[in-house]
Amino acid sequence: MDSGGSLLHLARQAREHQRHQGLKLILLSMVLMLVLLATPQGVWAHASLVESIPPANAELEQAPAQIKLTFNERLEEGLLSIKVLDMDKKQMTANKAQINKERTQITLDLPQLGHGSYLVTYQVVSADGHPLKGTYLFAIGQSLTNIPIDETMESEHLHTEGLSTGLGFTDIVHFISRIAYYAFMLAFTGWVLWLRFSRIQQASTTSMLKGWTVLLQRGFIVAFIFMMFTHLFAMIGDGGSEALAMLFTHTNIGYVWMASLVFSLLGFVLLYRSLWLDLVWVVMIWFTKSLNGHAAAFEPKVPTIVLDVVHLAAAALWIGGLLLLLVLWRHNKEEAATLFPRVSGMALATLAVLVVSGVLSVFIFLPNVGYILETNWGKLLLAKSTLVLLVIVTGALLRFNQRRRAGSGIGTLLRIDAVLAGLIIGIVGVFTYLTPLPANAPLNWHVMGEKIHMSAQITPNIPGVNDFTVKIWLPEELGKPKQVLLKMSDMTAPDMAPLDVPLEITEDTSMMEESYGMKKYTYKSRGAYLPYPGYWKIEVRAMNSNDDETVYEKQIRLF
Repeated sequence: MDSGGSLLHLARQAREHQRHQGLKLILLSMVLMLVLLATPQGVWAHASLVESIPPANAELEQAPAQIKLTFNERLEEGLLSIKVLDMDKKQMTANKAQINKERTQITLDLPQLGHGSYLVTYQVVSADGHPLKGTYLFAIGQSLTNIPIDETMESEHLHTEGLSTGLGFTDIVHFISRIAYYAFMLAFTGWVLWLRFSRIQQASTTSMLKGWTVLLQRGFIVAFIFMMFTHLFAMIGDGGSEALAMLFTHTNIGYVWMASLVFSLLGFVLLYRSLWLDLVWVVMIWFTKSLNGHAAAFEPKVPTIVLDVVHLAAAALWIGGLLLLLVLWRHNKEEAATLFPRVSGMALATLAVLVVSGVLSVFIFLPNVGYILETNWGKLLLAKSTLVLLVIVTGALLRFNQRRRAGSGIGTLLRIDAVLAGLIIGIVGVFTYLTPLPANAPLNWHVMGEKIHMSAQITPNIPGVNDFTVKIWLPEELGKPKQVLLKMSDMTAPDMAPLDVPLEITEDTSMMEESYGMKKYTYKSRGAYLPYPGYWKIEVRAMNSNDDETVYEKQIRLF
C-alpha cells in the first residue's frame, strides 16, 4: 500500500475511533447522571388548587372582601385571571387578579356583593406550561341547594381542574399535536446521532438516507409549530392579543417556546458540520423540551431537568436507531445487517437507562407510589411499562434471530418493535399532559332516613385546614338535637383515638334548601382535623331529645 493509501486508511480509522468514542461518551454521561440522581429529593407536585377562600360551595352570612386561590405549584405571571359572575352572568368586578411574590397564590379584590349565588371561574398556567381551569360556586345569605343555574352558563363554565372529564375536540387536537412532536423530536435527534456513528459505505444508500434526513427535519419543525399553535389558545384563554403578548414577553413557557423554535431552525444551518456541533444541538433540543414539561415544575430544578434530559436522550437513541434499521432493512439489507449489532447493543443499554430514569421520575413525581393506581396518568404509565417489557422481549428475539441469521424473522420483529415504539410515544404524548397526582374534591355527603336526615360537607377536603358543616333534619316536635358529634379516624392506625371536630351550632340562613317537612339544624367548624393524607373514616353521631342516637359512617381517601 502506498503512503497516500496508508494516510487515507489511518484517517478513516481515526474518524471511526472518534465516532466510537462519541457514542461511548453519550452512554457514559447518561449513566453517570443517573448515578448522581439516584436519591430522589423533595419536590412540588403537579399544579392543583389546594385552597380557595371562600371555599367551594360555601354558604356565607357576610360577603367576602376578596377571592384568594392557593396552588401547590408556581404559576406563570401574567397568564392568570379570576372572574366572579352572578346568576345572570354579570361580571361583578373589572379588577385584575394579583399574584403573590412566591407565585403560588392569586387574589381578586371584590366590591360589596349582595345576597345571592356567585360563580368563581379562574384560569392559570403552571410553571410546566400546563393550563389549569376551574369553577366553583358560593352563596351569600342563602343556600346553594336547588338554585337554578342557566344551562348555557353551566356548559360554559362548570369545569373541573385540569383536563375535563370528557374528551373534547380540543383535547384530541392537543394530544395529536404532542404525540407528533414527541415522535419527530425523538426520531430526528436520534437519527442525527446515528448517522454520525453508522459508517454507511454505499453512495446510493447515503443519498437515500439524506432524503430521509430532510423529511425528518422538516417534519420536526412542522410538528413543533403545530404543537405550539394548538396550545396557544389554551394558554391565553379569552385574554386576546394582550395575553398573547404577555405569553411571549413575560412567561417562562413563552421564552422556552421561542428558544426551542430558534434552536430547531438553527439545525438547518448547524447540523452535519462537526460531531460536537451535532451533539450540542441535540442536547439543546432535549434541554428546551425538558423546560416545557413536568420537570420544569419540580424543585430542585437542576437534578429533575437533568434526569428528564437523560430520559429523552435514551429514548432518542433507541427510536432513532430503530428507524434507521427499518429504513435500511427495506432498501439495503446488507447495510442493515452490518449495523444491527451496534443498534441492538445500544438499544439494550438505552432501555436500561429508560427504565431506571423512569422509575426515579415516578419517585420524584409521586409522594406515594400507590397513587399510580389512582389516576389516568398512573394507569397510562403502567401501560407504557408493559409495552417496554414487550420491547425488551422483542429485542431479545431480534438478537437471537440475528445470531441465527434468520433474515425474514428480523424484518417482522423490527416492524413489531416499531409498532410498540409508536404506541409508547402515543402514551407519552397523552400522559405528559395529565397530572401525576390524584385530585381531592370537596365532600358532599347526604343520607335520607325515616325520622332523621343528615348532610355533611368538607371543603376543600384536603390534608390540613378544612371547613366542616353538618346539617341535621328532625321532626319539629322533637326539637333541637341533644348532641351532634363529628369524628375523624385514621383507618391505618386502629389504635389511635378518633379526632373530635368541635362543632358549633349556627344560624342557618338557607331559605331555599329542602326542609323535608322537618326542622333543620346546622353545625360548623374550621380546623386541621384531617391533618395528613390517607384513608379516613368520617363518623357523624346525632342524638335526639329522646336519647335515640343515629350513627353515620363514611370512608374517604385524601391525597
